[in-house]
Amino acid sequence: MSEDPQFRTVSAPDEFPWKTQSEVRFVPVQLDGVQIGYLWAAVTDDAAGFVARGAAGRAALVADLEWTRRLRWAKANGLTPLQALRHWVGAEEDPKAGAVSGTEEGAQSLEALEARAS
Repeated sequence: MSEDPQFRTVSAPDEFPWKTQSEVRFVPVQLDGVQIGYLWAAVTDDAAGFVARGAAGRAALVADLEWTRRLRWAKANGLTPLQALRHWVGAEEDPKAGAVSGTEEGAQSLEALEARAS
């Protein structure tokens, strides 16, 4: 018992990749009238995710976890990244995830969107 335990993931939910080199489409996410981040989807590959706004603090971090759960659900139900992005448009505000608000926009890269969020 002198060795440190070795942990291995044996099962994890399938999810979209969190990085892309593709152009992305995105929508703003608000919680209680404050923009907390952006839900995004790659245009030409299978990536999607949530970019938290740094100024939104803890609410954005909590939303990030909830959007991870929601995107896993979308992947498990056969939605493409762009379908997942559009799935929550118009849905009621969730107390953790917020609500997708505004119109869909595009960015040349995920890095450009991350810069916009900071």
